[in-house]
Amino acid sequence: MRQTAVYLRDEQVLALKEMAARLGRSEADLLREGADLVLAQHDSPMGTCEMPTASAGQPLASHTDALLDGFGTDR
Repeated sequence: MRQTAVYLRDEQVLALKEMAARLGRSEADLLREGADLVLAQHDSPMGTCEMPTASAGQPLASHTDALLDGFGTDR
């Protein structure tokens, strides 16, 4: 890891301190998460997920209704 300086507005500092305390995490950890979110939103993903999906060759959303048919009913 590399140390860097970030200038935050007073209200950002206060909100960050409160959130870190509420979540039981460090302010630095939350700032790193924020940087990851910005990078993911404006750039290509930082890695790939090798986990298999449940798509069975087609997007899951295209057959959600069929998959949920009967869900919540007594069979």
